[in-house]
Amino acid sequence: MALLRQIAATLLVLLGGLALWTWLSPVPGRYLLSENSPLPAFARPLVASLSSADDPAKVGATPQDGRRGAAPLVVTDAAVPSVTRDRLRAVGTAEAQRTVAVRPDVTGIVAAIEVRSGDAVEAGQVLMRLQSDAERVAVDRARIALAAAEDQVRRYRSLANSSTVTSVQIEEVARARDAAALDLQSAEIALAKREVRAPIAGRIGILDLDVGALVDGSTTLATVDDRSRLRIVFSTPEAFVAQLAVGQAVSVEPSARNGRAFQGAISAIDSRLDQASRTLRTEATVENTDDTLRPGQSFSVEIAFRGESFLSVDPLAIQWERAGPFVWTVAEERAAKKPVRIIERNVDRVLVASETLREGDAVVTEGVQQLRENAPVRVQTLPDLPETPALPPSGVPSASAPSDAAPVGDRRAEARS
Repeated sequence: MALLRQIAATLLVLLGGLALWTWLSPVPGRYLLSENSPLPAFARPLVASLSSADDPAKVGATPQDGRRGAAPLVVTDAAVPSVTRDRLRAVGTAEAQRTVAVRPDVTGIVAAIEVRSGDAVEAGQVLMRLQSDAERVAVDRARIALAAAEDQVRRYRSLANSSTVTSVQIEEVARARDAAALDLQSAEIALAKREVRAPIAGRIGILDLDVGALVDGSTTLATVDDRSRLRIVFSTPEAFVAQLAVGQAVSVEPSARNGRAFQGAISAIDSRLDQASRTLRTEATVENTDDTLRPGQSFSVEIAFRGESFLSVDPLAIQWERAGPFVWTVAEERAAKKPVRIIERNVDRVLVASETLREGDAVVTEGVQQLRENAPVRVQTLPDLPETPALPPSGVPSASAPSDAAPVGDRRAEARS
């Protein structure tokens, strides 16, 4: 008899605990009132009355059976077409448009230096002079020999009428005169080589020579850089090679001068990729009219390519499951799950690819937690928000503005509540 009383007391305690749990939480009520519950029919009204849900009819609604409860309220946003922002970012090195290392044609001793380090020079301007005493003597000797040969030709021609000289003799002295002229020309060339001239216009680098230095054809006397334009050399990854074209716009920014970008264009593309890095050598030309950029500088290179067109959705619409990302759409007040593939993430939009999502589809951005496939939904339309008035130049709101105006974010929250 005592055992029966203990069993009865235990059952009463369990039933009381179950009743309290049902009253405090709707979870047991949903289970006990579901179609799969073993609860007898006569006990269902009692459980429904004890449930903590506001509407007893909603207690028996399972997550899969949305018809027994109110349709969830959602906010939607249309899927619209957008273009990907394909950009190449690389690090490049600047080179002068033309660079020439100046070397002498002959061996000699530096007699004079006509420029200083960093000077701007013109093409053909004398940079250095080598000792040229012997060459000047050779030029003078060649001039004297040429003058004597010309006098002899004149004398022989004057004697030709008297038959004192033959035509053969006249031709010989004429050839001797021509040879003397060539000797003079050769001597003048040798003298000219004692002057080292700038082959191009540009800027002289630092000079490391002094007067009296012995130089030869292997000695670099100076370096002349034409930096009116700079060539920015960088490597293009294999994935962007097919989109490169000569003349394509390029934006470059010196690494040491953040914030100032220079515009240029691609000027040269190599014919083959480097097998080790799988990159393509590419050159872009940038104007340097104010002479603020220097060869050897490091640059950040950016090239914008025309992207592909995809549909874009609000970032809040992207949901995840084991199979991958998806979005909820609403059509005819019914929810539908549509798998997507993320292409690009931006601040306010996510570009996606999908075989089932179409332009203009209403994509759910809020209320996705309550949705089920083909379940009825209610779409809430947010009121149009007034434009935010512009602030005065001081950045402080005008005194005439109403002080009780609610922020835009608060109005949106009120509209959704």
